[in-house]
Amino acid sequence: MTNERVDLRQGGCMCGAARFEINLQGHRTGACHCTDCQKNSGGPYMIFTTVDAGQIRWISKPEGVGRASDIAIRRFCTHCGTPMTWESVSEPDDQAVSTGTIDDPNGLEISYEIYTRSRWASIPPIPGARQYEGSSSSY
Repeated sequence: MTNERVDLRQGGCMCGAARFEINLQGHRTGACHCTDCQKNSGGPYMIFTTVDAGQIRWISKPEGVGRASDIAIRRFCTHCGTPMTWESVSEPDDQAVSTGTIDDPNGLEISYEIYTRSRWASIPPIPGARQYEGSSSSY
């Protein structure tokens, strides 16, 4: 018998075509200010929640797959355009979902910010979040 805490939640895109269930145990939630995320979101940054790949189960997987670089695959809904995931090519055991796609994101505090060297000047650091000018494997 295990004492592991399970925090199961569901999420999906705007139109409901892509849906998932996620176990948030041990999650890491952070903001990415890289220029790819700025272009992908149309905003100053994207917020991702990362878990072990086995902690996410697709109920209906998004059909869209895009690559802006050699480091990651981004999945999106082809019906409504919602950005769903950021999947590292070098770390396939991690799965990062766009936090805004989780139906109830309450309690998912942003604990780090990456690529802050690309932060828009008008966006202040998130209080209490660790700051990284580039990427960091120690989120």
